[in-house]
Amino acid sequence: MSYSPYDPFGRDRAQEAEGAEPVGRIDQLDEHGRLVVALMRGAKLATKDSDIAKVYGQMMMVFERHARRPLMWHAPNCICLGADEAVMVRFVRLASNGAREDAALMAMLLIRADIASLAVSLAEQLGLLIQTAIRVDSHAMRPPGACH
Repeated sequence: MSYSPYDPFGRDRAQEAEGAEPVGRIDQLDEHGRLVVALMRGAKLATKDSDIAKVYGQMMMVFERHARRPLMWHAPNCICLGADEAVMVRFVRLASNGAREDAALMAMLLIRADIASLAVSLAEQLGLLIQTAIRVDSHAMRPPGACH
């Protein structure tokens, strides 16, 4: 992501870059986690009208409108796992596994506390849709160029 060097809101560019700080590698994630990261990185994993695309779009709209700072992610083919990507993977996993309070705490790392419950509901839906898609046809949801 690129930003103008002039920021009328006085945001700290170093703080924003922390969201892209590598904290792991994509190959350390399971298929569910890799799909969440691929969605963040803009992979066209599902048709525009699919439930996954709709719920993901709604969830990201919440994050874009209410984020503490802009979310950061790596390039589509990068093997690194960025800090924001790792938080998002954990957030969606917790929500879809029914750990709503823990998911809300994860959400609050990225968005305002009063919006966290809405984000958790959307993440729960997204995670369950991804789990279903993996169970039904694991090859259908594989990001382009993915091995294994």
